[in-house]
Order: sequence, then structure tokens, then C-alpha cells
Amino acid sequence: MKNKLWYFEFGTTETISATCKKLNECIEVECDGIIVDLSNTSLEGIAVLNIPSMHGGSHLWGESKKRRNYNRMSKKAPERAPAGTVTDAKELKFCMQDFSDQLVEVVGLEGAIEMGQIYTGLKSAGRRLAQCANVTIRTSRRLPMQIDGEPWMQPPCTIRITHMNQVPILLGPPQKTPFFFFKKRNRSRD
Repeated sequence: MKNKLWYFEFGTTETISATCKKLNECIEVECDGIIVDLSNTSLEGIAVLNIPSMHGGSHLWGESKKRRNYNRMSKKAPERAPAGTVTDAKELKFCMQDFSDQLVEVVGLEGAIEMGQIYTGLKSAGRRLAQCANVTIRTSRRLPMQIDGEPWMQPPCTIRITHMNQVPILLGPPQKTPFFFFKKRNRSRD
């Protein structure tokens, strides 16, 4: 509940005061040594993701498109996955988000209202900026930030995000919850 109050305070304050209105003037995002061009954007937020959802189920990366081009000689469409850093907007549409690929996704957001639209399903995703292994963010003024749901005001800084370790996990099939009247009953006949 405490975090929700912080979100409400920061979201309301940010919507009214718009301190991040010209984010491209006070932030630089570098992905694997490539500076991401933010000059033609009206972003008010940047999210670096390593899992498919955040903020209670918001899928900021969205669904990836499947390639439709194919070779005339063969009927099968080539499935080529880009390796390494991708910053091209056209190529990013086809990049799959996978938490086992040791890459992070960088997404731009136009504001708190867009975040609400994504959360409620009115908008499918934020703006894909990059998919890479290392992200460096440099800020030149005080900005609101959060990590893992914990918000704070951050003075000017340089933030480096990289993939460190990975733990293999095993997921079982989802549990089926039977309805009351479809529940199997064990009856033994003696």
C-alpha cells in the first residue's frame, strides 16, 4: 500500500508539473556503446526490462511481429534472429523478449498516462528503443526513478546496467482449478 501511495504521489506530481517533459535534453542512453537517438522523441520515461511484465502485469515490450518475407524458391520463411545489439526501429519490431537470452530491453514511455493505457490494455506497448547486453544511462539533472517498485528522486548520475548471472529454473504446468460441480470424486465400491 505504501508503494501505491508513492506511485500516486509521483504520478500525480509528474503529470501536473511535467518535470520529465524534455527528457531527451537531460538524459543520454547508451546501449553496448551505441548512443540511442532520443532527439525526435517526446519521451517522459525510460524502462530497462529483463522480464516480460512489470507494474502488476504491464507488458511494456509488447508482442513481437513475425517476419513475412520469404525466398521465392522456398516456401518457408527464414527465421533469423538478430544477434547482439539492436537499435533500429524496424528491426526491433521482430525482436523477441526472452529472459534467458542475457539481453535487456530498453523501452521509452510518453508519460504516466501512457503507462496507465498500457496497464489497462488501451495501448499495446511503449516505444521500443533497443535490445542489448549493457545499458549506460547518464543524467544531467535530478529525475524520478525506481528499481523493483521502489521510487526515489535521483540526483545527476551515471547508471550502468548489465547482465550479471542467471539461475536456471524449472516451471511446472499450470495447476488446474476444477469447478465445484466438475470436481472428481473418488468413490470406492466394496
